Amino acid sequence: MRCLIPGTLAELADALSQLTEKSEIIAGGTDYVIRTRRDGLEPDALLYLGRLPLLHELCLGERELRVGAMVTMRELAEKLDAVPEFRALADAACDVGSPQIRNKATMVGNLCNASPAGDMLPVSWLYDARMELLCADGSTLLVPISKFILGPQKNTLEPGQAVISVVMDRSPVERCISAFKKIGSRERVSISREGIAASVCVGKDGAIAQACLALGAVASTPLRIPEAEAMMEGRRLEDEALLAHVTGVVQRTIHDNCRPANRQYKTEAARGLTADLFTLLKERM
Repeated sequence: MRCLIPGTLAELADALSQLTEKSEIIAGGTDYVIRTRRDGLEPDALLYLGRLPLLHELCLGERELRVGAMVTMRELAEKLDAVPEFRALADAACDVGSPQIRNKATMVGNLCNASPAGDMLPVSWLYDARMELLCADGSTLLVPISKFILGPQKNTLEPGQAVISVVMDRSPVERCISAFKKIGSRERVSISREGIAASVCVGKDGAIAQACLALGAVASTPLRIPEAEAMMEGRRLEDEALLAHVTGVVQRTIHDNCRPANRQYKTEAARGLTADLFTLLKERM
């Protein structure tokens, strides 16, 4: 097996031109190790992204957030915890696996793996994230996350392409808050059985001006909930009736999209999950 370790984008493009369908690209390598042991994976070439300084950068500008392919979950959690509009990203990152996993695992790797239970998926849908791809000819393109992930463990990457960053727009509106909550089989080091992310912009009068909601680990890809989003606009997070109405919509969405084997459990679990999400949002106002 060949090992390719480029140090510049030009070298990365050249390395991509040498890959085949049997080749693998790794960042943190946490999912790669699992697949190697479970599936007996034997790639003809292994491309490692860790030597490119640009891919280690997390850039928070006035208009966008750009997360490099080598930015770890630990770095996401630490650097975005004090950024209200991207706090949902920090919430999701700080609950991925163990501290050892968070020191290596990356957001880009989690998205490329495309597991329905991946914590980065619903928050990426929440922010309408775009995947920045580098091609073997040196060109780049941006692909919306909803078109990049096709289903469980499936994405649009072709041989000769690599994700170099995730890009998310930053809202110019003040008083935007966000949060992510999930349910797992245990409190820590748990795979998500159900997750929900929210982003809310609150006006000066305390009413919700704009809301976004995304569900994870329910269907093959995350689900936005436009009915609940519209329902929240003009209302207040403290409104108990609003919580009840949104919970009902979330439960119906889960019931209509979840596999029969998990439908009853996940539909009932949504009651507490949605309440916890609203509580967290209110604490952050």
